Amino acid sequence: MSSIPTIEFGVPGDKITVPRIGLGAMTLTGGYGSFDIVESAAILNRAIDIGCTFWDTADSYGFGANEKLLGSVLKQRSENVFVATKFGLIMENPGPDFDGDFSKVFKGVGGSP
Repeated sequence: MSSIPTIEFGVPGDKITVPRIGLGAMTLTGGYGSFDIVESAAILNRAIDIGCTFWDTADSYGFGANEKLLGSVLKQRSENVFVATKFGLIMENPGPDFDGDFSKVFKGVGGSP
């Protein structure tokens, strides 16, 4: 049982409950330097174990590696994890750059960095 407080998002009839404390996943795939993929997966599994099931990622983290890591863990665990993602950050030379075009929404949430 989690002791992490929760909050509801949404409108009446269409709400989701998520932990108030989330896990920012950027550093799990080298956001600030080197990383160990086995250790990163262990962190995500431990987060699920303690009820930290509100995860934040972006299609640009690790050039897509971050979302692949989250996906590989979630394939093994069926718990309800709420994944928030961001999009529009373009990691290309001379970048980084930003593109908030509406068409990027579907690319960002579809997992196509």
